Amino acid sequence: MKSDAMMNQPTCRLCMVLSMLLLALVLGSGTMRAESVFDKVESLSQTEAEKKMDADINKMLHFFNEAKYDSVFPLAKAMMDFCDMHKLVRRKMQAWHMLVGAYHFTGQYNKALHEVRLMYEEARRQGSEYGQSMAYFNMGNVYYSMRHYEESAEAFEKCVPLMFQVDKAVLLQIYPYYCDVLEALKRYDDLDRIIVQWFQVMNQRLVGADESDRKEMLSNYFIACVQGSLGRNKLGDAERYLNDVERNLEDKDRYEYLFLLYYRAKLRMMQGRYDEALTLNNERMRMFNVIEDKTTLIPVHKQRADILMHSGKYKEAAEMYARTYELSDSLNRANTLTQLNELRTMFKVDELETVNAEHEGRLEAMEVHSALQRTRFMTIITTLSSVALLVILLLIWYSARKLRHKNKELGLRNDELKVASERAEASLKMKTDFIHQISHEIRTPLNVLSGFSQILTTSGDSLDDETRMSINHRIVESTDRITNLVNKMLELSEASSETTIERHDEVTPVQIADEAITMTPICSQPHVVFEYATDASIQNVVLRTNLKQTTRTLHLLLGNAVKFLHPQGEDLKQGTVRFFIKPSDDGRFIRFIIEDTGKGVPEEEAEHIFEEFVQLDEYYEGTGVGLTVARSIARRLGGDVVLDTSYKEGARFVFTLPRD
Repeated sequence: MKSDAMMNQPTCRLCMVLSMLLLALVLGSGTMRAESVFDKVESLSQTEAEKKMDADINKMLHFFNEAKYDSVFPLAKAMMDFCDMHKLVRRKMQAWHMLVGAYHFTGQYNKALHEVRLMYEEARRQGSEYGQSMAYFNMGNVYYSMRHYEESAEAFEKCVPLMFQVDKAVLLQIYPYYCDVLEALKRYDDLDRIIVQWFQVMNQRLVGADESDRKEMLSNYFIACVQGSLGRNKLGDAERYLNDVERNLEDKDRYEYLFLLYYRAKLRMMQGRYDEALTLNNERMRMFNVIEDKTTLIPVHKQRADILMHSGKYKEAAEMYARTYELSDSLNRANTLTQLNELRTMFKVDELETVNAEHEGRLEAMEVHSALQRTRFMTIITTLSSVALLVILLLIWYSARKLRHKNKELGLRNDELKVASERAEASLKMKTDFIHQISHEIRTPLNVLSGFSQILTTSGDSLDDETRMSINHRIVESTDRITNLVNKMLELSEASSETTIERHDEVTPVQIADEAITMTPICSQPHVVFEYATDASIQNVVLRTNLKQTTRTLHLLLGNAVKFLHPQGEDLKQGTVRFFIKPSDDGRFIRFIIEDTGKGVPEEEAEHIFEEFVQLDEYYEGTGVGLTVARSIARRLGGDVVLDTSYKEGARFVFTLPRD
């Protein structure tokens, strides 16, 4: 029995016939562990009581297959009473499991959860780990149908370790449900962990299993692998696992074939092959047309609407979404009516108990009535006096409390004003310093240009070639300096933008790094020792990004590293800049790491340096916007730029880009 979890519909699983597959396996498992003194009785020879239970179980399965749930309820309760008489603990838990299933399939979720709680308490008293595990299993399924995915996952987390100790054959039937819940929650790390555990348990069961059971186990396992691969967008892996599912399908009448159709259609949609996705959905739709069950039809319609929407057929998609909504709305109304009737039934029982309690209370009241009459007058006088005094005290307390509250609000507002004032002053000082810095940066090259212009225009004597060449060099240098300053201002303006940068280039990390190194003349700096290395695992990785902007970000970070290798005004000192390219630990990002042996950044300033106009040391040239621009570009490309504070030999900046 496998849910239609991947279609995000937490109602009953596929159909009632499929539910019997798990029940049959649970009841037929031969790997039962002795859980208590009573369980040991079960593991002996086939007694008459056990023969009767086997016959009742077969009858129960027949009722389930025929959807005769009204017959299931009395039979299950009679079986449980019979098991109590003959101390058949495990068989009682199996009958209880079917009773919960009947409530579950008929939409009576409150009654199902009530029975699960009683089942768990009984299993704990009897020391039956099997019963406790099956209670958690049922709890997980009911919560899943109620769309309480977190609670469902919590129940399965408790179920699996218990059943791992009790019966691994049953555990193999529980794993598919657990994986459905984890997929609905998008907890793909936990899903990967369960898939690994599932494979280990399955390997033990494959030995000696017949071909039919072997294929069933493998097809269910590979379906879970498909769920994890699609969730992580690993489309190639998903394709291989789908082929594995298909190889292990004995025929198209198997319920696993429905999952194969769904996930193959989902994969084709993610690949942009919408016609193929629609063809697969059509086949799935055809198989479900014979079933007059809205629960199974809703997810089929929903997937078709999604495919039409992604393929640009908006009108058809809108019609399909409307049809899906009508089916879903009709189902929700039916479920709501079922639960209201269930609550009315439960309420009537509680109401009878309340009426009985009221009768008993009236009798007791009549017995003490005479005694109350004698003390009532004094009680009234005392009560009125107490109430008056209490009202006065409350008024005094309320006034004092209101005054304290006002004083507290005034204090908080004063603190907020003080903080705001300090921030405004800091911002004003920062901007003032920035204006002074810009003025200085512009004034210096302008003075050079002005001076040399005068020389060129007023000198009566002709200038020799060397002097003219020197003047030309200084003019070009000053012009470039002003141009770079204007570019910095434009970059600062762009840094405040929140628009996403188009990622239309497909390049390798090495290409990006080579472009940045060429743009930054780091190799020609006499005081810099430059080291560059690339991890072998990412040599052939292709990133979909913006080459110009990624190169620009690395150029800013490399320039920053070179600038802080030596102080201005002093003799050049030898320093080292190292440039590494590595994958992130989780493999989702490419990391460009630039570290230097300069003066470094204090740990408490790790975030402050990325703010606009920030210069920790005014002794160095610059406007304090380079790191602001670098981080802005990185984040708009889906990555980030951070300072690694664990590095103490200087400064280490890490620029990350998404791999997919």
